[in-house]
Amino acid sequence: MGSGGSTKRKKLGQHFLTDPSVTERIVAEAGVKPGDRVLEIGPGRGILTRELLHAGAVVHAVELDADLYTRLKEETRGDNNITLERGNALRFEFGSFTPPYSIVSNLPYSVATALVQKFIENAGFISSMTLMVQAEVGERITAKVGDSHYGSFSVYTGYHLETSYLFTVPPDAFRPRPKVNSAVIRLVPRKTPPVTVEDEDGFFRFVQTSFMHRRKTMRNNLKGLWQGAGPVEDIIVKAGINPTARPEEISLEKFAALYGIFRGTG
Repeated sequence: MGSGGSTKRKKLGQHFLTDPSVTERIVAEAGVKPGDRVLEIGPGRGILTRELLHAGAVVHAVELDADLYTRLKEETRGDNNITLERGNALRFEFGSFTPPYSIVSNLPYSVATALVQKFIENAGFISSMTLMVQAEVGERITAKVGDSHYGSFSVYTGYHLETSYLFTVPPDAFRPRPKVNSAVIRLVPRKTPPVTVEDEDGFFRFVQTSFMHRRKTMRNNLKGLWQGAGPVEDIIVKAGINPTARPEEISLEKFAALYGIFRGTG
């Protein structure tokens, strides 16, 4: 994740990790062994990169910042276990690096959510992800039903991934010091989703509608999808959900059941 003094780097949401004990723990949690292929997004000054290489990984690193790319390219010259690519990770060709590989990265705050979505879209290439993100983002990605951070994105990630929150990293581990904590999370692509839904895109739009007003009940959030409040309540009950429940109380399985009934009633 990097940041220097430039305004451009601050806009990218970059902060340089400087605590080697954190990188050691990230690599240990990722289970990196000699010869493992690892994709790293945003290596910055290379503190995590060097730890990955020390563990014997074969690293493909993608860096957007020209200055950071040039500096790391020079520092790693002659090391055959790293390929450094300059480019935007949101446009990275995931099939260009021999799969399967893991992703071990300190993601830029500003694009972390978009990158996780991109990883999910390319999950067929990826064995696991060990990522550092802003703590609030990490909590949303890994939240389970009933958690305060549980929302539509939690349902989306839970559908595609097995998620776990590993540990919190304080601001003092970075330069410049961010204003918030960071989190290291682990994501493993599911071979098959835990529920079956017709039209995944439609399902996730339905879940977003359900979370449109977090403080409102499911009955109030969804009544616009059906004519009148009466039928909505009946359908919600049919799915085994209390109409006065709020969206954060609804599991992925219950959302799938409700969506199936919704599609059936048109």
